[in-house]
Amino acid sequence: MIPSSTSAAERLFAGRAAPRRAMPVAGAACLAAILACAASALAETAAAPSAPAPAIAPGAPVPSAPVGWRAPAELKVGITPNYPPLAFEREGRIVGVEPDLAEAIGRQLGSKLVLVPLAWEDLLDALSAREIDVVMSGVSVTDRRKRTVAFTRPYLAIGQMVLVRSDDLARLGAPDALDRTGVRVGVQRLTTGAGYARTELPKATIVEFGSADSGIEALREKRIDAFVHDAPTVWRLTGRFDTDPSRGLAGLYRPLTKEDLAWAVRKDEAGTLGAALDAALAKISADGTLEQVLDRWITVRKVAIGAPELAPATQSK
Repeated sequence: MIPSSTSAAERLFAGRAAPRRAMPVAGAACLAAILACAASALAETAAAPSAPAPAIAPGAPVPSAPVGWRAPAELKVGITPNYPPLAFEREGRIVGVEPDLAEAIGRQLGSKLVLVPLAWEDLLDALSAREIDVVMSGVSVTDRRKRTVAFTRPYLAIGQMVLVRSDDLARLGAPDALDRTGVRVGVQRLTTGAGYARTELPKATIVEFGSADSGIEALREKRIDAFVHDAPTVWRLTGRFDTDPSRGLAGLYRPLTKEDLAWAVRKDEAGTLGAALDAALAKISADGTLEQVLDRWITVRKVAIGAPELAPATQSK
């Protein structure tokens, strides 16, 4: 439940973790269809093919913008560059999954997509004020957000994952290990991870933090036993996106929830720009560009040993 004092932007964006830094880059069970992990395999990294969310369902018509509509020469893309590997700063540039996809989409639309770095909580307001044209910033699709913006088709299925200390893999690696009395599970407040923990882990002691980084530090200092957050956070710490990825943490690459990532446009442009983005997404999905981008940035994989039991992403009310 979001406090009544929470801002409108925070309520709408509560499904994704709040930004780790106010600004200036940017779902968490990765690729839910293929990422399941037995406890005995949790410590072993192995190659497994990535599987982006299907841009078009089999047999569905290929989307297209209205006849005669053309994308403008320049489109402003709102992005929060503090969320590796989706979007982050490297040597003065914003890089990652979203910037690469923006470039590919721009080629399909014949437009120049200009990245506009903004704080996470400012993205929707900027879109509403027409300061930007589209949000490409690791946004999870939720019913609450659908009331305010229109979403394109999803480009990636993610969800929540768990971080533990490497020394605790044997103790906490089993699927039900977290939901036990005495186990301290950290979450970031106002996120789907927090919602999941409170709903699905009633026996555990839930500890809230104001940011992902503070929760991760508490895990390292043994003030909590596990930290639930979205896949990009786990990728950052275990996939060479963190400055020191080897500091004794391990990801449990077993999906806890399923969430779809998509791009947001204004509702009155769902049938024009939104449809054009869908058509462009379908093309880069069909020609392999989407998968190439995901493979380039999402380097952490696990062998699939069975279909995971997924809980729906808990949406704040």
